[in-house]
Amino acid sequence: MFKEKIYPNLLVTVQLGSLLYLAISGTWVAGSALGLMVESFGIGLGILAIYVAGIHNVNIRPLPKEGGKLITYGPYYFIRHPMYLAQVVAFIPLVVTHYTPLRLAVILALTVALLLKMPYEEKGLIGQFGEDYKTYMSRTKKVIPFIY
Repeated sequence: MFKEKIYPNLLVTVQLGSLLYLAISGTWVAGSALGLMVESFGIGLGILAIYVAGIHNVNIRPLPKEGGKLITYGPYYFIRHPMYLAQVVAFIPLVVTHYTPLRLAVILALTVALLLKMPYEEKGLIGQFGEDYKTYMSRTKKVIPFIY
């Protein structure tokens, strides 16, 4: 029961709680030109990933949508979890701009929660899409193109 019901909800709670805390505890705009470019890249990647997948195919919980489609183009051509990457990339410059040890701990908690969501989500995607997803996994990286 823990692995099927509580675990995915716990990960989503940490994720959304982290994003909410970071959004309300500091600025929404990076304090440097480089930071603003990184933040903009993260926001743009997130919007593009949602657009390409289609809102009907997106689920905040690490569970595949019933009747969902396997998307392997756009940012998904290079990485399997562009929305997770987008969240971290968009918020890192904001943590740097308005740094506190707690904000650093929160973005690290967000990163860990997302890293834990990935294998859980991928297990469900293998269950839903079978060999197609395994093939997709073999040719793409999780979040950093060509690296991880």
